[in-house]
Amino acid sequence: MKYEDLSFTVRNKDGDEVICDIVSVVPNEENPDEPYVVFTDYMLDENDEFVMQYGKVIEMNGEYVLKTVEDANIVDKIKDALSDDIVSYVNEQVQQNIHE
Repeated sequence: MKYEDLSFTVRNKDGDEVICDIVSVVPNEENPDEPYVVFTDYMLDENDEFVMQYGKVIEMNGEYVLKTVEDANIVDKIKDALSDDIVSYVNEQVQQNIHE
């Protein structure tokens, strides 16, 4: 996996194109073919920390689409899964690819 695989662009609510980076990948226990991702567009919150967003990668007609997850229960499950040892290891590898 290369850095280019971890970046994508979206249009924000103002219609501006914004670059986002995937910072974590979390397996989806209910559907292993549709993993969850944690990503940021580098906007800052009131504590000057990056705002994290949550999504699910879905394959549609041979292409991959990122659907934003807004369900608080699913977001909590994603956050809990981030502490899993295997998930932590994979995400360390993702971070290393970002910085190479």
